[in-house]
Parts: sequence; structure tokens; C-alpha cells
Amino acid sequence: MHDLYSEQDLALVSGQLKKRLTVLFAVCAVLLAGFIWSFIARIEPLSIALVMLIGVVLIFGLEMFCRPLHAYRKLVDTALHGRSHEALLTYDHLEEELSMVDGVSCRSLIFLGDPDKHGTRDQLFYWDQQKQVPAFEAGRPVRLRYTGKMIIGYE
Repeated sequence: MHDLYSEQDLALVSGQLKKRLTVLFAVCAVLLAGFIWSFIARIEPLSIALVMLIGVVLIFGLEMFCRPLHAYRKLVDTALHGRSHEALLTYDHLEEELSMVDGVSCRSLIFLGDPDKHGTRDQLFYWDQQKQVPAFEAGRPVRLRYTGKMIIGYE
């Protein structure tokens, strides 16, 4: 079984997230110091501008730089320590468009599951866009390990 994620991946992503949060809060601390000075000096327009700037920097920084990395860290943590399932499915094809699954950009892979009374059943699974998709052959069986609909290992 080829696992897509390792403890090293989790440590790397956690380190990046920690660095980004440190930089963001350092910038906010400088702005807060400026706000405190302007509040003590009674420069009201500067105080208002600095409070608004702190809010903008916090919201923008958290949403643009920290949230996507936090979502990816959550995926890697779930892949390593969460509940997983295995299934033997027949590969069909790879969808062209990208999908966002829980804040992580993914590729969609279609597998054929067990047939039911209506015929074969397509099953959709997601592959992390950061990882290279292997060259699965259409019609060949693939053993998948997945959590939710996210593939975390294959054979």
C-alpha cells in the first residue's frame, strides 16, 4: 500500500502554519503598539485608522494565509490518525475540473463500484492536488484506502 501522507508531512505543514501565525501576530502587535501610542497621545483619527487596519490585517491574514494551510493540516492529520476504510474498486477516469473539499483543492477520480439493480455504480473519490496522480489504467482494479471521500493510500 502506497501511503500519500507521512508524519514528516504533518510536521512540515504544522511548521509552516506556525511561522505564518507568528508573522501575522507580530505585524498585529506592531499595529497595536501604534494604536496604544496614538490613544495615549489622543490622536483620534490615527487611533481609528489603526484599529481598522488591525482588523483588516487579521481577517485578511487569517483567511488568505492561515486558513488554507490549516485545512491542509487537518486533512493530513485525519489521514494519519483518523478512521480509514479500504475498498477494491475498478478505476474509470479522472475528472478534468478541480474541486474544493473542506478547503483543500482536489482532483476527482471516478471508480466503478459493485453493480446494483440499476447497473454499475460510479463512486467519486478525491485526490489531493498537491500529490501527483498515478497513471491508473481504466478498467483495472485498484485497492484504495480513504477517509471520507479523500484517498489517502492506494495499491
